[in-house]
Amino acid sequence: MRILHVNPFFSPYPGGTENYIFELCKRLSKKNSVSVITSRLPGTKKEEMVVGTKVYRMRALILRKLPAFLPPPYSIPFFFPHHFFKVCKKEKPDIIHLHNRFFLSFSSTAIWKKFLSKPLFLTLHNARTVGISKEIDRAGQLFDDLVGNRVMRRADKIIANSKWTLEVTVPKDYPRERTEVIFNGVDTKKFKKIKTDLKDELGCEFLSTTVCRLIPQKGVEYLIRAVKEIKRDFKAVIIGRGPELERLKALANKSGVGERIIFVPQFIPLRKLIEYYSASDFFILPSLWEPFGIVLLEAMACENPIISTKVGGILEVVSDCGLLVEPRSPEQIAEAAIKLIDDEKLRKKLSRKAREKSEKVFDFDVIAGKVERSYKNYLGGTQ
Repeated sequence: MRILHVNPFFSPYPGGTENYIFELCKRLSKKNSVSVITSRLPGTKKEEMVVGTKVYRMRALILRKLPAFLPPPYSIPFFFPHHFFKVCKKEKPDIIHLHNRFFLSFSSTAIWKKFLSKPLFLTLHNARTVGISKEIDRAGQLFDDLVGNRVMRRADKIIANSKWTLEVTVPKDYPRERTEVIFNGVDTKKFKKIKTDLKDELGCEFLSTTVCRLIPQKGVEYLIRAVKEIKRDFKAVIIGRGPELERLKALANKSGVGERIIFVPQFIPLRKLIEYYSASDFFILPSLWEPFGIVLLEAMACENPIISTKVGGILEVVSDCGLLVEPRSPEQIAEAAIKLIDDEKLRKKLSRKAREKSEKVFDFDVIAGKVERSYKNYLGGTQ
């Protein structure tokens, strides 16, 4: 097969969607002709081969300050239809695979593909906003009413990263037989528990890690409030940057837990991130809204039991590999943490299940195989 992926960004941009496409291309390119059309970032070449994939990069205007319902940054490529047709003429794809629905210029492939008579696949890496705030929820609804729903209706096949994403995002009149749930993935050969003295260096008996962008949606303030209730030799590491950083630091100090919460806002290499996962007794993600949660897969692959909230796709990801609590409940987060701290047998049981599920369900080899079968089934006329 000849497969063309279309996304505003690609490696070396470090986003979750971009990593998904990178890992997918690395595996699909072993048996197929794979190409990517994307924005050109500083220091990248106009055309190059990356993991067996031909990458075409276009000049684009990159916007970094956006409304809350649009995840930054945002790409507006110059003369996209011209470049898109040029790449299609050269690569002659059997499948055009669009990622996400937020980018107006890139989403025009939904129209242009009609002139090429090629099937359009659309993967939803994000979901309609539900439960963050009235303002953000309304803005997200308006965007889908004006743009997102049109893009989805033009797709020949929609892949969602969770059942929840599919249910709350895909228009009700879109044929469900043309939809499929394929989870995100993790490289379990890369993400695995390693030996580390990090816990000793941090000076605590029990440790949790949280990795997320510091925005209200992630609910980090409820984790901070929970730490005050955990009367154990325990510290919480929070890895991530974002506009909430200073407010969260101030909240930690005001709550009297400033010395028990370690903020890591600077970039850290992958090896160091895996060290934090490996040193932790459990991973906490207190999100208010989460279509999937890639960091959950990374933590689970490193044998972390999970404490997270009963929102979005988290329930599908975690299931029996952790403890799920209500959103906005520091009391329940604290109760779950104390339960894991006091029950070593339970921690070991959940650690084992987390690693097993990572290998059997979420490994990128498994995920890439499902995507490839979805292409073949469609082209074979079984859809």
